[in-house]
Amino acid sequence: MINGRHFPRGLGLALLWVAGGAGFCPGLAATDGPEPALAYQAPTDPGELLKVDEPMRRFFGERILVHRRPEDRLRALLQAILKPDGLHFTYDFERTTDARETFRLRRGNCVSFSFLFVALAREFGLDAAFQNVDTPLKWDRYGSIVVSVRHMNVRVEIGHDVHLVDLQLDEIAGVALTDMPVVDDRRAFAQFYDNVGFFELLHGRRAEALQLMIVATATDPTCAGAWANRAAMHAHFNHLAEARACYERSLQADPNDLFALEGYVGILQRLGSAEDRRIAAKYERRAQAVRDRNPYYQQRLAERAQERGDWAAAEKLYRRAIALKDTEPQFYEQWVTALTQLGKNDAARRAAGKLEKLRLRLVEAPVHFEP
Repeated sequence: MINGRHFPRGLGLALLWVAGGAGFCPGLAATDGPEPALAYQAPTDPGELLKVDEPMRRFFGERILVHRRPEDRLRALLQAILKPDGLHFTYDFERTTDARETFRLRRGNCVSFSFLFVALAREFGLDAAFQNVDTPLKWDRYGSIVVSVRHMNVRVEIGHDVHLVDLQLDEIAGVALTDMPVVDDRRAFAQFYDNVGFFELLHGRRAEALQLMIVATATDPTCAGAWANRAAMHAHFNHLAEARACYERSLQADPNDLFALEGYVGILQRLGSAEDRRIAAKYERRAQAVRDRNPYYQQRLAERAQERGDWAAAEKLYRRAIALKDTEPQFYEQWVTALTQLGKNDAARRAAGKLEKLRLRLVEAPVHFEP
């Protein structure tokens, strides 16, 4: 999004679907893997993204087909990808590639890993799907580009059991299963193209980046984030009419998408006519209403109050965040701290008790975390 109040000189992209922070997967050593071509050419046909070729079938088949139970096949697949005598997969923040290219490179980010794993799991008879992880927004800046970093992982269902496959389990620590919604392949493909487009932009290939974001919206025309990202790219090129149209498509898909609302307001302000400014004011009011219903926005306001030393305001805002979302352990932790700072020790103990009950409820969910 372009938002003069927050990022006056930067291009802001709504969604970047990689794990927060660069680095290697915990427990795996960094290895020298094959280098990709200077510019990875993502297949423009989404049907190619999960294709499994014969070398992949041979490599994994000899390690997986000896097992009959689905649970054993799941573990064998994980070991074949992660262990030194298998692919010895290495986490690489900047590499977003399809399943076949990820197999060839033996490295990639969480999107690449998820595409490789889903493709292979389905190939060998497992019920695997993509998941988006609903966590507090993490912002990062790359030069003039500001992005919100999101996370993707894989859900495998075996009977009544749910297995979550995630390279970085710290990313989902304390996240309830309801906050990791399954997304269909079309949505995952659109997010894939957005991701590849972002890295094209990062390396100065702006035309290629825009084309990939156009492919993203064509792949899933109902994806509000894809339209908002495409709009931000058009705005970056000063294509204001195209940016406005894309933000309007994003808001048709999701009228409460905050990235689209803020970006749309910014474009209308740049267009500058009296009618545009009137519409911008209307949408700014809607954006504020969405912020007010966002528990993480309330959390951020509380943290700012805390930084000012206004613990009374912070405590009230943490309670507001919990009222909006009562399954986020961090809200309770911060609430306990605020109550303690205010000397409300009895209330702090009660809040800590609620936190403990929440943690137990999350732990007792019938979910298995892999690896």
